[in-house]
Amino acid sequence: MRNLLIVDDEVYALQAMVEGVNWQAAGVEQVFSACDAEEAREILRANAIDIIICDIEMPGETGLDLQSWVLKHDPGILTIFLTGHALFDYAQTAIKLNSFDYVLKPAPADQLIKVVTQAVEKIKDGELRTRTNEVYETVYKRWKTHKPLLTERFWKDAISQRITLTKQRLQELAELYGAEIDPQARVLPIVISVEEWVREFDLRDEEVLEYALRNAAREILLGNKPGEVFQDQSGLNIVLAYEQDGIIPSESEVAQRCQGYIQDCGTYFYCRLSCYVGVPVAVTELQGMLNELMDMERRNIKELEEVFVYDERGRDQEDRFLPIPWFSELSILFETGKVGDLRERVDEIFELLAAQDGLSPEMLHLYYHAMLHVVYPLLHQKNVSIRSLYPGEREPEESMVTRSLPQLKQWTSDLIDRVIPVLYPDDHSPMTIVDQLCVYIETHIGEELMREELAAFAGFNPAYLSRLFRKEKGMSLSEFILQGRVAKAKTLLSQSTVKVTDIAGKVGYYNYSHFTKMFKKCTGITPQEFRKQSRTV
Repeated sequence: MRNLLIVDDEVYALQAMVEGVNWQAAGVEQVFSACDAEEAREILRANAIDIIICDIEMPGETGLDLQSWVLKHDPGILTIFLTGHALFDYAQTAIKLNSFDYVLKPAPADQLIKVVTQAVEKIKDGELRTRTNEVYETVYKRWKTHKPLLTERFWKDAISQRITLTKQRLQELAELYGAEIDPQARVLPIVISVEEWVREFDLRDEEVLEYALRNAAREILLGNKPGEVFQDQSGLNIVLAYEQDGIIPSESEVAQRCQGYIQDCGTYFYCRLSCYVGVPVAVTELQGMLNELMDMERRNIKELEEVFVYDERGRDQEDRFLPIPWFSELSILFETGKVGDLRERVDEIFELLAAQDGLSPEMLHLYYHAMLHVVYPLLHQKNVSIRSLYPGEREPEESMVTRSLPQLKQWTSDLIDRVIPVLYPDDHSPMTIVDQLCVYIETHIGEELMREELAAFAGFNPAYLSRLFRKEKGMSLSEFILQGRVAKAKTLLSQSTVKVTDIAGKVGYYNYSHFTKMFKKCTGITPQEFRKQSRTV
């Protein structure tokens, strides 16, 4: 409901309009009246008036003077003029003063109701437009605030592998997220791979630092150029440099910026990372280019903190796979608690891996699982889960551990540090594998002892066993066996009446001449001379 003010200097006409018209039928709740412009202004100051019906010709100030004042102080009020003169000059002036309508006196009640009803409807329409505009402004401000998030979401969906990015799909996504994307423009993608945090951070701190990395990428890699920086659904940070006015940064220019970015991130954000720079492509070809860069990132397991520029010639490089025969040895070294030998063998393995060209990332995953396969049974024998090795910490994730050879080696070293104290809490190491092997040789000295057989007993490959034996005993494996056989032969020669030829067989020699030769080599005399001297004594 609205409030109406009627202004007329003719008292009877004014009273007739106030009392003789059913204003409620026009949507008017309260009707005010005034005999001149001054009284009207007082009412307008004291009350919320929506519509004025005003006589133009009044003593002193006219209705047109009052309308000028209304336009200045409350321009939202609609004014309907009354006059007894159908002169065009009045109508023209009224229109200039933005009046709503113009009615000739004497105006019948139904005409007044009709014109006031129209004024009420116009006010309603104006209020509706105002509310609509307010809602639009609110939504627009909200959209402006969330535009970066919407744009990021647009790119995440655009590069998603769920649906091929056609021009039609691109248009649909742009409309959905309100993204301002030129489908004809090219983009140059950069993949940022965080390889390692050089300090210990919890998950929240890492998320905060990754956010800071993206902000730094926007500042350093894009500068004042158009583009976008976001994190894709797999956690990789991606930079897109947009083409503008037919110009797009070159790969070499971006690579140079990436070098500075890597150094700054290492200094200020405590991380090591590499950048993989693509070539400019149309937006609809972006999925394929990013796949190439991600494949480069996945295959790079040796070089850290580098800038890699996409080269189509290197994309068909074949993976190289190696046999991994070392884990039976590592298992035994774990079981025997030989930490020094274990670390030494691990170092040898990683030197071997590092020397391989085209080493497959799958090799790192294979090593990772094989190492766990070694450790799990040993821990379970102690009723210990591998999770308990990391109290209050996050257990290392396979994806991070196998990201590079250095990280995999670091994980192995850390695993050894955690497992050994669990297996040997009193710091008491059991008999070493070499000691066990010596006992085995002594008890089988009369048999043909082949190096391969002894290596199988120890669980090592023959070459490694030979190196390990010499390191611990200061002699070769064959020298140890020879000394054992000669020592036993001396005992039999001096303390028994067994024939020399039979003694040769009891100490593992099935060729008597060879036994005599080896015995003399060690003692300087033949077995017969040794027996004669021992009996004389």
